Amino acid sequence: MGKQFLPRIIYLGCILAFIGGCAPTATNDSGRVPVIYISTSLDITVEQKIEILFTEAQQLEKPDKAMVDVAIMFAQNGNLKRSSESLSLVDTDRINDQLFIEFSLLSVELNLQFNNPAAALLNIDNQRFLDLQLDFGRQYLRRVFSVRSDIHAQLGAGIASISDSIALSAVLENKADIVNVHNKIWRQLATQTFSKLQTCKESTDATLAGWCHLAHSNRLFQNNSMAQKTQFGIWKITHLDHPAALVTPSWFKQSVGNLTPTRVAILLPLQGQYKGPSSTFLDGFMEAYYKLHQQENSSPPNLKIHDTSVVSIEQAYSDALAEGAEMVIGGIRESEVQVLINMPTLAVPTISLNRIETDSINQSLNLFQFGNSERDEMEQISEKAWNKGHRSVFLIAPDQNWGQQATAYFARLWKAKGGRVVSSSSYSDSVKDFTKFLKPPLQIDLSEERGVQLKRFVNSRVNFTPRRRQDIDFVVLLGYPDRARQIKPALEFLYASGLPVYSSSKIYNGIQRSDLNRDLSGIKFTAMPWTFLGHLTTELSSDTAMHTAYRQLYAMGYDAFLVHRNLDNLQLKAKIPLFGSTGILSLENGIIKRQAQWGEFQKGNARPLTP
Repeated sequence: MGKQFLPRIIYLGCILAFIGGCAPTATNDSGRVPVIYISTSLDITVEQKIEILFTEAQQLEKPDKAMVDVAIMFAQNGNLKRSSESLSLVDTDRINDQLFIEFSLLSVELNLQFNNPAAALLNIDNQRFLDLQLDFGRQYLRRVFSVRSDIHAQLGAGIASISDSIALSAVLENKADIVNVHNKIWRQLATQTFSKLQTCKESTDATLAGWCHLAHSNRLFQNNSMAQKTQFGIWKITHLDHPAALVTPSWFKQSVGNLTPTRVAILLPLQGQYKGPSSTFLDGFMEAYYKLHQQENSSPPNLKIHDTSVVSIEQAYSDALAEGAEMVIGGIRESEVQVLINMPTLAVPTISLNRIETDSINQSLNLFQFGNSERDEMEQISEKAWNKGHRSVFLIAPDQNWGQQATAYFARLWKAKGGRVVSSSSYSDSVKDFTKFLKPPLQIDLSEERGVQLKRFVNSRVNFTPRRRQDIDFVVLLGYPDRARQIKPALEFLYASGLPVYSSSKIYNGIQRSDLNRDLSGIKFTAMPWTFLGHLTTELSSDTAMHTAYRQLYAMGYDAFLVHRNLDNLQLKAKIPLFGSTGILSLENGIIKRQAQWGEFQKGNARPLTP
């Protein structure tokens, strides 16, 4: 069997190598050197042949080398589960160093595909693998540095990931590959907090410090493209031999033609029930405006505000164009956004301040929807919970419109992944006792009933402790701080203290109050950057006495200014995100997407949390 096995595995390996290549060494657009080719689709005919080889390999006297080959084939054919199963049958003590390298790199790749970066790090930090790296040539070093960068990125160690990408760049020879990696480094730097950039630019590693110094100065002038170009010129003079000076990231070349509008119209309802929200948004917008005004070589736009509580959004838009507006910002009501979507043409770039929550939008190419939508945060929470191995969720949210939209969207996402929504509860402002409110969905009331019956029919002196339902893996708790402080203790009282609890950015208002927030301890939440010190270049000036919703609206106004100044850059092929106060902002199919950061309440204090 052994003699027949070898030719077949070589033949099948050649077929798979022809399909995709065994070990690509060129970077792709993301700046990644693939560790091993992994297909996204499965060829049934090839799969059947690999299964035969898998069975035969198990019967060999020394199956380890054959099993590694089979594992590689499974991966190349898109069956990652079978590839992992094959690797688990390999005794690494019985394979040579060359095969151990391939075994380790495939293990790393599979663990990354399975969203298990911690396991991937153990693979690559295995002592035998580390010892072998001392003799690695460029080809293997490229793969190691690339995958190590991805591991650190998934673990939330951004600066460490950037360092690995810098090391990768140093062993590349092809300029196109270097550009791809430098683009990746620049994207990574764009997502780092300002305080991390400040610390990093003082690094003893001169290359890393140079990258962070460039990103630091660029962040300071996010709204001032002329100042950014000036700062880059100054940086190049003092860093002539730096890799980024020799091979500049594509963003710097693509952003040369960035044009910021000189006349901007803002469409907002300034009377009635929307007066407060509109005024708060404007305050945040104007804070960013005046900060730009204070910078040298700045060119703040001429602003004209149109009141859509007096005229329709269509009329306000028409008036803005007649006055020469080069960009329109507004409206803020969902009905106004719907009108903009339905308009046959939008003559100038238009940034709406709300999002229509639908999966399919047919809108003008000039419409860019922006708002504090819960959708983006629900996606982040579902992804994190799924990667943690949770499958059954209990949803708790207010019966307000935003709460119902958020839970409905989360439920759709969760079920599409294959998860289960065990229960979903909506609470109103009238709920005072959450212990009583949460008993039915946790089935505590049924447990208490069973206890009463047990005492009645068996022994009235039996000690009985009610139990909650056991088919819940985690809880998504949505709400503002005052309500969440009531719900979390109620969950603990009802025997649910061991359940992980996730929440959105609405749970934290940016004010550290350990006395009030002690009851929130243990909750992980998607956090807006403005709520943590040192994440922005300067802290926002919103009134701390304002409700959380208004403080977030203020931050959204600040970011609307940032978006309108960088709208051209967001549309560049380089796809470099913006570090905003409400999140890391990017553009996708006409939607300004918002990636929040992670926080956790620890002993009542909110702390930044790595992903």
